[in-house]
Amino acid sequence: MQNAIDLKVLKNDIYVKDGFQSDESNLIFHEQECIGKINELQFYIDTVEKFVKPGCSEEVLNVALTSMSSLVKTLSIMSSREFLLASL
Repeated sequence: MQNAIDLKVLKNDIYVKDGFQSDESNLIFHEQECIGKINELQFYIDTVEKFVKPGCSEEVLNVALTSMSSLVKTLSIMSSREFLLASL
């Protein structure tokens, strides 16, 4: 029983002393992770641009167009839902 109380006090003590620093380090990690994902997205966009050029097959063009169109629609729906939820 005493052990459980000690752990609870210890957790609270760590949170109070290091809470702000912990949040700051989490924010930095989140930003780095986000930048990595944006770089990955840019890689995919660049790759699509390399495949889809004048003279590429109609099949490649149609697949790229369909995929990008679907992606834009999905992101638009997700963005509007986040906007609606954020306004509540």
